[in-house]
Amino acid sequence: MKLDKDILRYTVATILATAAASILVYLWILDLASLQRVFGALLGSELVIFAMVVYIYYKPTLTAESNNWLLLGCLVAASFLLIAVQLGSR
Repeated sequence: MKLDKDILRYTVATILATAAASILVYLWILDLASLQRVFGALLGSELVIFAMVVYIYYKPTLTAESNNWLLLGCLVAASFLLIAVQLGSR
């Protein structure tokens, strides 16, 4: 089975959108009163994930160059999430 480029783009975008939605639900519904110090780090990861989804939709193909940008975006979002976990465990 050969993956179509559009199917791959939509799959990656769906995974990123699911991650963004779960962080958004946590930020705006579950974390209203407690752990407000992690808000900035989680919001930063939310914005990076949103930027990657927009980047995927505007790129016609996923080439090696765009994969490097996506990898960098995933690393930045993961570092923001790691910072949030570290701040939340204090």
